[in-house]
Amino acid sequence: IEVARGDRVDHHTIVARGATVAPFTIIEAARILRLRKPEQLEELLHVQVGEPVQEGELLAGKAGRRKRGVRSPIMGTVVHISDGRIILQEDGENLVVEAGVNGHVVDLRRGRGALVEGIGAVLQGVWGNDRRTTGTLRMEPSNGFEQVSREALDSPFHNAIVVTRRPLNVTSLQVIVNQDLLGVIAPSVEPELIDVVLASPAAILLTEGFGNQRMSAILHTFLSSLDGRQATLDGVHPGVLEARRPEVIVNVPLQSGEKPPDPHNDLILQVDMQVRVTRGNFTGNVGQIIGLPKTPIVLENGLRVHVAQVHLVTGETLYVPLENLEVFS
Repeated sequence: IEVARGDRVDHHTIVARGATVAPFTIIEAARILRLRKPEQLEELLHVQVGEPVQEGELLAGKAGRRKRGVRSPIMGTVVHISDGRIILQEDGENLVVEAGVNGHVVDLRRGRGALVEGIGAVLQGVWGNDRRTTGTLRMEPSNGFEQVSREALDSPFHNAIVVTRRPLNVTSLQVIVNQDLLGVIAPSVEPELIDVVLASPAAILLTEGFGNQRMSAILHTFLSSLDGRQATLDGVHPGVLEARRPEVIVNVPLQSGEKPPDPHNDLILQVDMQVRVTRGNFTGNVGQIIGLPKTPIVLENGLRVHVAQVHLVTGETLYVPLENLEVFS
């Protein structure tokens, strides 16, 4: 951990350094050398515990092209030798963790990192390609994402996270690579392009999901209001049992002495709340809660669930399962 409680940090302040946990390789050296007793391995060892080894390096046995020997299948370190076995660990990848936001350190997590508190805007998406980046938030050109260019020295797309209202396609994914964009916030992508998105060097966040949905007007307006500000895009790709979601965090400057209220992590749905539909035929639509029935309602698909009655900005009023709503705040 490279920060202390109370320290001021910015997007690129290094909070912690470390190495990723690397896999182990167990080699049955005594069996490979056809030794009668495991203890006989000690006389044939060419390495010691703690010694780094290269792939193909002789670990045990007699030297010589025709002599039987045990060679390392990986580049790593010898971590244990006993009972006729040699255990190697691959070299871990060095990891540097940046703060990602402007703020101050409010707590330290020993051996893990730090808790940083900042003030800004947050937008959570539904899917990310497991990449993270920090850059300037920019809206796509008025004539389309395909016109994004970093070639001019004064291009606004240098070190940019670009927002597009249109679904990603083969052409736009190629633009991301050709223009070396840091990140992209888009509404959706066709399922057959998922592997291409996962392989993209840029951090990508989807706000709607898979298919050909366009970004809702309220999300586009929200992001447009933040154009030109520094943002961190965390396109986390969580496992099934993880509660994390991909998100973009944008620091917003405030007047001296001004501070918004703390977020309500235990907020419950209430009448008059602004909400967004996250599943079903009306995915991406926004509206206002006008009713919260106390008893479950039977939907058209036959399911009996707790719902909210929502009046959409498009004029429709419908019952939406509580699990299919998210709150704007």
